[in-house]
Amino acid sequence: MGVIKTNHELMADVLRFYDQDEDDQTVKRLDSPLGSFTTTYIYNSPEFIIRDYAYSFAQDITLAYKTATKNYIQIAFFLNQHVLKDRINNKCNNYLPQHNYIYFTPSESDVEIFFEKNIAYRNFDIYVESDYFHQFIAETQLVDSFIDEVDQNNFVRLVEAGIPLSSQMLHILQEMKSYSKTGILRQYFMKGRIMILLQLLFESINHENKQMDTESCYREADANVFYAIQDFITQNTREFYTIEQLAIKFGINQYKLKKGFKEISGMGLFQFATKVHIQKAISLLKTTDLSIKEIAFRTGYSSPSSFSVAFKKQCGVAPIQLRKKSEALLTPRGLSVKQTESLKDRAYLQSD
Repeated sequence: MGVIKTNHELMADVLRFYDQDEDDQTVKRLDSPLGSFTTTYIYNSPEFIIRDYAYSFAQDITLAYKTATKNYIQIAFFLNQHVLKDRINNKCNNYLPQHNYIYFTPSESDVEIFFEKNIAYRNFDIYVESDYFHQFIAETQLVDSFIDEVDQNNFVRLVEAGIPLSSQMLHILQEMKSYSKTGILRQYFMKGRIMILLQLLFESINHENKQMDTESCYREADANVFYAIQDFITQNTREFYTIEQLAIKFGINQYKLKKGFKEISGMGLFQFATKVHIQKAISLLKTTDLSIKEIAFRTGYSSPSSFSVAFKKQCGVAPIQLRKKSEALLTPRGLSVKQTESLKDRAYLQSD
């Protein structure tokens, strides 16, 4: 009768399995009560280690261990369809499917990786000796801060959000896995492909950074346009302007205008314009003797009835009721409301 191992002992077996070194093009498999684990040993040299992992667990499990004494920068391609999560030196990290992560884990780090049962995990990992990585990116300003953290022996990821995998990257990974030649030809092939992968990854990062800078400039420029439109609407209350008219006048895309104006103002264009027009109408009701009909036309409404409906919806009372209430009020000094209510307009509108 065989000895039944505990989960702790089974996990120790899995860690020993992953800690093995084998010849290039060797495929090793471990079947355990914890799950199934396959490692393809693609390339091994003092500067680079390349391995392809495929595995699944039979139960939800946390794999906990300390990293080895050798310092590597890891270029990890997550090829599964599920998010992987871990905790390294108490920092929680997510790894998105079909993304690459370049990161450094110092020796003797505390690592916990959280696996879900019956999930097919797969990742293609390239371990680069840290000094060699330094040589390669010595002229690359993009990763200066990353290297600074590596030099301080801190866990760090080059791009926290990860780098989406392209079809070209995936094709290169498949080439590396299927390459069959040995000796010096294999060495040159693998190093060459790693250089191409790093080039593609850095180009992707650089492109993303430039795009973010461009979008930031656009956002600032658009915000100035939205503020100009606000001022234009406030200064021109005799007419309601459509989104199309404003887009043409200010040279901006209608969709961008509609969406961006709401983000800047906290309300849609029509809602903002209605509030401004009604504010103007309140001022005219309290400070002039103009008829309701004339005020309606002066604030962009086609008829007194449409004006009254909009006014009541905005203020809770009809225009005529507001005027009567204002005219009935006298100040303590006996002055008419038209001489004093203008000072109260702002407080009234702010409470609206």
